[in-house]
Amino acid sequence: MFRKRIFTFIGSSVMAAALLVGCSATEEEEVSYIAVTGDTINSHLVEDAVCIVNSRFEQGHRLVFRANVTDLKTNEAIGDAKVKVVLGNGEEMEMARGPHGEEATELYTVGWTIPEDFPTGTLDYKYVAEVDGKEYSYEPFNVAPSKLTIIASSAQ
Repeated sequence: MFRKRIFTFIGSSVMAAALLVGCSATEEEEVSYIAVTGDTINSHLVEDAVCIVNSRFEQGHRLVFRANVTDLKTNEAIGDAKVKVVLGNGEEMEMARGPHGEEATELYTVGWTIPEDFPTGTLDYKYVAEVDGKEYSYEPFNVAPSKLTIIASSAQ
């Protein structure tokens, strides 16, 4: 009986020590409080559809990539982030922050005219924001309606 108690005590002690070692890891887990969000819209050059959120664009048309970087602790926009859009073909475009729309909402934006000969189909992209030396990114959902889709020009 005594021997059984000793083994139970030793086994419990070993398990408790293992739990304590696992709980007191020296590496601190890093939690991100930065959110990057964005969308794509028709540019002001698209007749009858100015600044409409869209994911389907014709070859030769101009679209605007829009992004916002938010500090989730304060719910404030971060105005000094370095933001770019990275296309699936490797092209990168730096974004600039400024007022947009009737309400002058501060957003990071860059326009892109789709080349007339650009391949049709989906084009992956992501927004990458650098804040205090760390990178954060946003990619649209991996479902057809959210994917940037290039379609043939209706002028052809």
